[in-house]
This record gives sequence, structure tokens and C-alpha cells, in this order.
Amino acid sequence: MQEIDNIGEVGPRSIRIGGMKLDQLPIAEAAHAKFQMPDVARTEIQNKIEIILAKYPRPRVDYIQSRITECQENIVRVQKTELEQDEMIREYNGHISLCEFRDKEIAKLDPKKDKAAIKDLRLRFPPYNVVAMQQQIIQCQESKQRCDDVVGQETNSIQEFSEALGLCEQRDRELRQYGYKVA
Repeated sequence: MQEIDNIGEVGPRSIRIGGMKLDQLPIAEAAHAKFQMPDVARTEIQNKIEIILAKYPRPRVDYIQSRITECQENIVRVQKTELEQDEMIREYNGHISLCEFRDKEIAKLDPKKDKAAIKDLRLRFPPYNVVAMQQQIIQCQESKQRCDDVVGQETNSIQEFSEALGLCEQRDRELRQYGYKVA
């Protein structure tokens, strides 16, 4: 018998028994080999599925989509917090300006002669603690910086998840070709 090599052939076409292709085997051996061919085909498909699974990230598409949604929601929440900090800074700056105006007006008055006017100014402009408000403004600015950092991190995460999502969608398309049920 002449041996036929199987270099460059894959799958069932590459099978050689005693150096012969399946269609060259005697009837009994060919029947026995053909009986096992469905197992060979299933194994070949399973091997291809395993190669695909090993090549791509493991997470499910819906999991990655949920993580992207979570990151987007976090960005919205953090941006809302940042807007609240901006509003607080404006409010405190307004109070500080009023206090500075009040103090300038009081400084123009004589403490002994203008007691009623000073009292009126103090009633119209509540005596806020300017130093404490300035400290609060600094804390608001620091909070805004942390918000910016979080938005940056979440944006990076969205980008990474989006790349993984594309790969996982490609993986699922390839798996479906082999009848693999994708969740």
C-alpha cells in the first residue's frame, strides 16, 4: 500500500489509518471508521469552540454592557455632585461679598454715633463666618477636583469595557457559527 501524507490537511480529511485515507480502506475498516465520524466532527467543533473561547475575553456581553451603563450612571451622579459644589461656591462667594460690603460700610461709620446704622447693617447682612466659608470653598474646589478624577476614571473604564465588548461580540458571532448557545 502506498502511504498518503496529510500535511496541510485538517479535520476529518486529515485522518489516515494505516497510511490510507478513509475511502481507501477495506469495507469493514471503512464502515467502522465511518461509524465514528460523527464523534470526530463533534470533537473538531468542540476544539474550534475551545480555541475561540481561549482567544477572547471571558465576560458575557450583557455583563459588560451593564458595567458600561454603571460607569455612565456614575459619571452622571458625579457631574451632578460637581454642579452642586459649583452652586455652593457661588452661594458662599455671594455671602462673602455681602459680608465684605457690610464690613466696609460699618468701617465708614462711627461706632458711638452710628449705633443704629451699624445695627441695621448687621440685621440686613447676617454675620457669617467668612473664614469658615472660605475654607468651605476650598473644600468644594477639592471635591470638584476629585469629581473630575472620578469622571476620568469612569471614562477610561467605559473605553476599556467598550473594547472588551467588541471582542466579546465577535467571539459570540464566531461561536454561533458552530452552534454554540451564547447567553
